[in-house]
Amino acid sequence: MHNLEARRRRDFNQGMDALIDGASDDATLMREMLEQMRQGIVLYEHDASGEDVVRLFNAQAALVLELPPGFIRKGLRRRDLVNFCALRGDHPADFDPAAYFSVMRQKGEGELMMQSPSGRWVQVTWRRRAAAGGTLTLYTDVSEKVACERQLTETREEYRTLAEFAPTGIAKLDPAGRLVFANVAALDLLDRPMEEVDLAHQIEPNDDISFATHLARGGRFEADIRMPYLTRHVIVSVHTVGECGAKIISLADVTRLREARSQIEHMACHDSLTGLGNRRQFNLIWQKLAAEAAAGTATGMQHLIALDLDRFKRINDDHGHGVGDRLLQVAASRIRLAAGEGASSFRLGGDEFAVISSSASRRDAVATAEAIIGRLSEPFEIDGLTLAIGCSAGIATMLVDGSTAAEVQRAADVALYQVKRSGRGLVACFDPAQERHIDERQRLESDLALAIARNEFTLAYQPQIDLDTGRIVGIEALLRWHNPRLGCLVSPTDFVPLAEALGLIGLIDIWVMKTAIAQIRQFLDAGLEKPFISINMSPLTLKRPDIVDLLADALAQHRVDPGLVEIEITEGVAIADRQSVRQVLDRIRAGGMRVAIDDFGAGHSSLAYIQSLAVDRVKIDRSIIEGLGREDRTLAVVASIAALCRGLGLRLTAEGIETEAQWQTLRTLGAIDGQGFYLGVPDTAQALLARFGRDGFSGQLSPHVA
Repeated sequence: MHNLEARRRRDFNQGMDALIDGASDDATLMREMLEQMRQGIVLYEHDASGEDVVRLFNAQAALVLELPPGFIRKGLRRRDLVNFCALRGDHPADFDPAAYFSVMRQKGEGELMMQSPSGRWVQVTWRRRAAAGGTLTLYTDVSEKVACERQLTETREEYRTLAEFAPTGIAKLDPAGRLVFANVAALDLLDRPMEEVDLAHQIEPNDDISFATHLARGGRFEADIRMPYLTRHVIVSVHTVGECGAKIISLADVTRLREARSQIEHMACHDSLTGLGNRRQFNLIWQKLAAEAAAGTATGMQHLIALDLDRFKRINDDHGHGVGDRLLQVAASRIRLAAGEGASSFRLGGDEFAVISSSASRRDAVATAEAIIGRLSEPFEIDGLTLAIGCSAGIATMLVDGSTAAEVQRAADVALYQVKRSGRGLVACFDPAQERHIDERQRLESDLALAIARNEFTLAYQPQIDLDTGRIVGIEALLRWHNPRLGCLVSPTDFVPLAEALGLIGLIDIWVMKTAIAQIRQFLDAGLEKPFISINMSPLTLKRPDIVDLLADALAQHRVDPGLVEIEITEGVAIADRQSVRQVLDRIRAGGMRVAIDDFGAGHSSLAYIQSLAVDRVKIDRSIIEGLGREDRTLAVVASIAALCRGLGLRLTAEGIETEAQWQTLRTLGAIDGQGFYLGVPDTAQALLARFGRDGFSGQLSPHVA
């Protein structure tokens, strides 16, 4: 390479020597100047035939054009140089040398691009000589410039493509505010062709600041793009480009995001099943109203109506959760309509609802509650079923029954609790005396928690009589609790639900079971024959996995035949948990014990439930027996139950026999056992033993002297 460059320089020097006669200082200076230039320089002059030939050139010309050594020389025709480069492929495929020279003759100056064999780009710039014929031509290596321009072009094209097809809307305004570019996403958002887009009128900022002001300020803001058929929500970003003042505007469509956020906020504050406000929204609204009431800015009185559906659990158990859910949906709609537009309705959980009502007096709140109860008392048609429920309501008023949201809520709950105790389907306003009753209930809960440890429970025993023969066929063990603080007995209907709520019923049932089985042993040791005892068991206790083992251990400990024990379960347990209960009952019966269904007929079940369960006895609820002797229909119902039980091989016991008329009527129906105050009151084991000694366990009993 070094030798090649040296030869080219020698050729150049020879050309210069031929051009300049003598070795003057000016010639030396010109040669140095030409050698220092980065461009290749060739001076062409006309020969005798008028063609351009080389008169003068520097060594850089041969280097830039990548010519063979000695190729460029004085007298070389320009046509030969151009043809050489064209044949070598330095020019484009459509390059025409004849046309090139024709243009050169017609124009005083011009340029073209060519590419040397090594791939480098050469810019050829020529200018016609003014003083004499020929041209001065520069050959400049512009490879780096071409590469940069090409890269810049590609980058611009990439950015334009990105902008054109970006999912975010992009638009450009010139300094005068005219739209000069809008990509596909922007035109889709604006729903206009580019020539019809008017950003100032189509984009409506959400902050009451004009679009023009936002455009001048720059930055980001939220806006709406309104159309006849929908509204799109966008985040607009404005950026100024350079010093000229052009604007780049981006439009991010957040319609779905805002809708999703709105839906999430709605779900967070509304019940998913009924669409009513949930407990969170209830608390937020009630706290806001409480603050307004405290500040004296509230309009009217604020009333809280606490609602609880009656008999819903029974329907849910009888017909399944699907029917129960649809009933709740219809009930919620009725509550909302009955409450009116000025009220807010909520589902707080399960079958618990609430209404916040604003009115001038409590009388209006009572009227609203009564309207709700009336609507909910109407029959429900659900999946072909006609269902009936009811509703109870408790009312409390802000600043009358409490000064805080929590106080008013408690007052409404207290009023509702009193309604449910005294009779469902009613409305009650809060009374401070009601709260005292609640406090007493809480004290009773505390007493109950200590009752087991203090051995405050006892058992009373009530005989069951064969009404046909008058023989005692069994004894029911009945739980009793004497509360030392109150100094009296507490009814099981009061403390058993409390025990279940407190989680104590399992311990109490196990105590009853062990005590009753131990008492059987005492009866046996006293000489009584086959004194089987019925033991009531809570549904929560039946769910204990070890309950059958505990029964077996107690029987073994006291050497009692399992056939002397009968476990009583309520009708509701048999219906609600039939599958799980059946498994427990099967294990109980497999252990030799018997099973009875208590309180049959108090609900809405049929004997079809009994047919599918492993039971030995059915006990008719006292609410049915009460009608005997007064209503012929009651006798028909009892007779039907007795006939079905005989057909299924089940013993039948009538509970709650209180009069001789009931006793005599039942005796006409055949083999039925009876239980009630007329036949024998619940008493202590010692009193029962004394009675057995008088009448004999196997002998007949005289009911009128029981």
